[in-house]
Amino acid sequence: MGQNIEKEILKKRLSKWIDRLEASKAAAILTSLIGKVPFLKKINQLNYRKRRIVCTSLLLVILIGAFAAATGFFKGDKNEVSYTEHEVAKGDVTVVISGEGTVSPIEQYSVIALVEGDVLEDTFQEGDPVEKGQTLYRIDSSDMEKTLEKANISYEKAQMEYQDSLEAYQGLTVSAPISGRVTDVLVEKGDNVSSGTKIATIVDDSKLTAKVSFGTADAGSLSVGQTVTVTIENTFEELKGKISKIYSSKRVLEGYIEVKDVEVTIDNPGALDSGTYVTVNAGGIDCYSGAQLEGGTEKIVTAKTSGLVSKILASSGEYLTKGDGILQLTNDGADNTLKSSQFSLRESQLSYESSQDQLDEYNVTAPISGTVIEKDIKAGDTLESSNSGSTTLCVIADMSVMTFTINVDELDIAQLEKGQEVSISADALSDRDFTGYVDNIGILGTSSDGVTSYPVKIVINDAEDLWPGMNVSAEIIVDSAKDVLRVPVTAVNRGNTVLVKGAKGDEKINQSSAPDGAKYVRVEMGLNDESYIEIKGGLLEGDIVLVPEVKSSSAESSSQQQRMPAGGMGGGPTGGGGGGTGGPPSGGGRGM
Repeated sequence: MGQNIEKEILKKRLSKWIDRLEASKAAAILTSLIGKVPFLKKINQLNYRKRRIVCTSLLLVILIGAFAAATGFFKGDKNEVSYTEHEVAKGDVTVVISGEGTVSPIEQYSVIALVEGDVLEDTFQEGDPVEKGQTLYRIDSSDMEKTLEKANISYEKAQMEYQDSLEAYQGLTVSAPISGRVTDVLVEKGDNVSSGTKIATIVDDSKLTAKVSFGTADAGSLSVGQTVTVTIENTFEELKGKISKIYSSKRVLEGYIEVKDVEVTIDNPGALDSGTYVTVNAGGIDCYSGAQLEGGTEKIVTAKTSGLVSKILASSGEYLTKGDGILQLTNDGADNTLKSSQFSLRESQLSYESSQDQLDEYNVTAPISGTVIEKDIKAGDTLESSNSGSTTLCVIADMSVMTFTINVDELDIAQLEKGQEVSISADALSDRDFTGYVDNIGILGTSSDGVTSYPVKIVINDAEDLWPGMNVSAEIIVDSAKDVLRVPVTAVNRGNTVLVKGAKGDEKINQSSAPDGAKYVRVEMGLNDESYIEIKGGLLEGDIVLVPEVKSSSAESSSQQQRMPAGGMGGGPTGGGGGGTGGPPSGGGRGM
């Protein structure tokens, strides 16, 4: 743990030193020179991070060279170490992960043109709020409407062709179109028949009728629906029937007798045939003359498709119910035609539906509710095939929730979790403080210069006055220690020791490099931030620690003395001791 903290301390010290270096006048001069030196101009083409690394490195090389030449550092000139006293006191240590990002809406859509044509109408202005489904543009669709009409005609023709082929396929089984008795079967097994060939005759004789005559005076007392007695002439069998019709016209028979015709209907018990002679008595009144029974309906059955008669299913005289089979035909072509027509019907249906969908694209609607933040096409513009499908008509953003993304180093990412509170500041609104929370932690990192970072999405709680594109900074507190003893990070030396004024020291720690009046004391450390480190043991409140500062002996009076990180320049004594900027090794404890 001690080695990790030492590395962290060294890292923070170097980072601060480099930040000062980058902000110096020398850095500004170097940047201006890069644009004038031909072979260095390529540096300006790098991205910001790489350009920063290159410029800082060049500046370091230049400054180190100048420093060596002026002071003879590489010739072994000794640097002086001075100290600043710091009283050990209680305070807070807060571990913060920070980052920067650009504000963006939680949802943002670019509305793209999928068709071509003249833009006839637009219904909004940039900055207007729009609702999901609201019409934004109307594009001339006259050509597409004609295409849709053609597709509809093709679809209807395909439906008709499919229906014909279906009927032809179903027609391979010739069935009874009505219920009735088969009077004739006109084909035999093995015959080849064509569409329209007569197959059989079916007569529906379940009900028989007879048109008898009554005297005009007698007919006047009869009514439709009246029950009558029907007598079969040959057998004198009597059946019940009903009057189904009374004719209004009169007929005059021989002898100048006037009569009216009356139609009587009876249910066929199964033995009667058309042509049987009957007489009728209605309420004691006999008809003037009888008549022959007639069948109700006769139907000639024809083949709906061509084929070979493979099976006879009904014989002459057999009574069939509507739909019963009469015979079976075989035709391989009918099956193939049906399948082909099915495919054609589906193809034309898809073409018609596709044309319908395309026609809908001529009325461009809002994909989300939000605010129009960009409008690129207006009424009167023309969308051509060269740009349709790639031209952005407008951009809509849902700015009810604003977010931004920061990149977090791989060493810190494990300390974050969804829902953590975030403190946010904006460059453009320096007098405002914002809050937010961690919404998502990306698991796919990106590597650059040997360092992997991961995207962390942050939602801003109250983003009023924040606009898309504004730069913001985030600070996420991942750990903290309240009211604890602490010392400056730069006060800690190698081996987890600090210089304590007036301390007795410890025999296990080499005190040879300790300044007069102070001794190295080993401490137990806790959390640390950029400025302070928590002291869990080894020091007491009120102790005075010495914070080292490194400066050249030849430049003591200069107001631009460069503070060097402790433990970063020089090695300190060897063999279990420690001191100076090198810092003592681990081991031992505190002695006062």
